[in-house]
Amino acid sequence: MMRLINRTTRLGEMYRNEKMSKYGLKGMHHTYILNICNNPGVTQEQLAEIIFVNKSNVTRQIANLEKEGYVTRSPDPKDGRKLLVHPTEKARDVYPKVVEILKEWNEIIMDGISTEEKEHLEKDLLLVMQKAKTAVDQLERIE
Repeated sequence: MMRLINRTTRLGEMYRNEKMSKYGLKGMHHTYILNICNNPGVTQEQLAEIIFVNKSNVTRQIANLEKEGYVTRSPDPKDGRKLLVHPTEKARDVYPKVVEILKEWNEIIMDGISTEEKEHLEKDLLLVMQKAKTAVDQLERIE
């Protein structure tokens, strides 16, 4: 089952890369744009937790987005060791386009699947994700 999920994920990434390339976005940039626009002032550490990636990936991706003019970073006034990430006008402008591309992909892959089946699939995948998160969290506690 995971093989099919991974393959579907890679196909989705190919689709997003093609559709979002005209905005200078690639890879997981859409995830950062969505989460930063929805949580202005989020820390890089919080982003890592929200999207389940390591902190070094967040730092690298945010640097790319900052270079492209999508985000700004500033020191947290409460804790100068942390950086707050804010969307720029460019990010806010591209946000609805990103949402539309993601919606379009979901419609393509869910075409012909009933509402009931979609709800069941989402429920099952949420359960799988929660079990995966629990397993990873337990690894972190052991180390």
